[in-house]
Amino acid sequence: MLDARDRGPMQDIDVDVAVVGGGFAGLLVADRLSTLGYRVTVLERSPRLLAGSSSRNEGWLHAGTYHATSIADEAEALAVARRCLFGWREYRARYPHAIEPERHPAVAIVPDSRAADVERRWQLAGVSFAPLSRASLADMDDGVALTSEERAYSVADVGIETRMLAASIVRKLRTRGVELIVDAAAHRSGEHELEVRTQGAARRVRFRFLVLATGYGTEQASREFGLGVVPVRLWRSHLATVPRVAEMSVFGIQPGHAAMMNHGEWSIVGLNEDAEVVAEPGVDAEPVATRALLEAIRFRFPSANLDRAFVRSCVKVDYASSSTDPRSLNVRVLPVGPAAAVVLPGKMTEAPVVADAAAQVVFAALGSGDITARPHDHLVEERLHA
Repeated sequence: MLDARDRGPMQDIDVDVAVVGGGFAGLLVADRLSTLGYRVTVLERSPRLLAGSSSRNEGWLHAGTYHATSIADEAEALAVARRCLFGWREYRARYPHAIEPERHPAVAIVPDSRAADVERRWQLAGVSFAPLSRASLADMDDGVALTSEERAYSVADVGIETRMLAASIVRKLRTRGVELIVDAAAHRSGEHELEVRTQGAARRVRFRFLVLATGYGTEQASREFGLGVVPVRLWRSHLATVPRVAEMSVFGIQPGHAAMMNHGEWSIVGLNEDAEVVAEPGVDAEPVATRALLEAIRFRFPSANLDRAFVRSCVKVDYASSSTDPRSLNVRVLPVGPAAAVVLPGKMTEAPVVADAAAQVVFAALGSGDITARPHDHLVEERLHA
């Protein structure tokens, strides 16, 4: 609770929706809701936006290629791949300036033993791919190691400049009158009210609907805002930033293999399926995982300069009612009462999908005073307020 002697006059802000969390999920939820005409405020605890996992990933705009094959359950794999394709199309259409330029298309490397099933899944998911001969791969870059039991494919995955993407979304939000409040310490002070302190100033934000899009801070935030317990797990993986290792982005689909996206003079490389459950978020690298990642880079890119490698961890969140639940970083929108919802963002490429789903939940609750209600809308409203 703020000390009345410290906060001075309280500034009141009345909005339709308060979005807590300034990562890609929160920004795109605000984008959808402001498009619908709602008055929206975004609250971010850190001094700048994109302070969490949104700024600590590979900058990989997935075209469904990897997830269609890396998830064992085929139905789930195809669903994730299609959500990624939806986001891939939106980002490319609305923010083409943020797409990283490349001389050559990205390359996916697949073991021969899985090639037939991988191609089948790609076709089912609508993934774009074309077989790439060894000679063609060597012409593109002869420094990419391909074993005798692997084959290569040209695919549509691309790198994306996440800062440019976020800056474009933020500019759009501000032109619509969305206020983005950073360095914001907020707590629930009433059923439809938050007290927010930022840079010594105190504000009262009154809202009709509350959306939490707080990433790996979801469990703590849901408690702090009086929304009960949303059971989540934190998964840590590792990324290495190294001087550019190949002419094009390259990723293997096998567990333990390197997956790389280029960004100008640098490559960001992850290790497939290295995620482990952790109790707290953090960026410090674990030594054993670091060694495995660097070995995978040397295997795929033998001439890579690893003297300047910088390894850090990236933490993501999934919904889990039990510690024995299988790992699933799927997107979720969890209504937690008639006027609040929790968003679990999944991957950056899926953020447009989760934003659409969140907008559906909010619109079902708030509707629109400009649009005539349908007969069954009254029944929904009666149920929500019963």
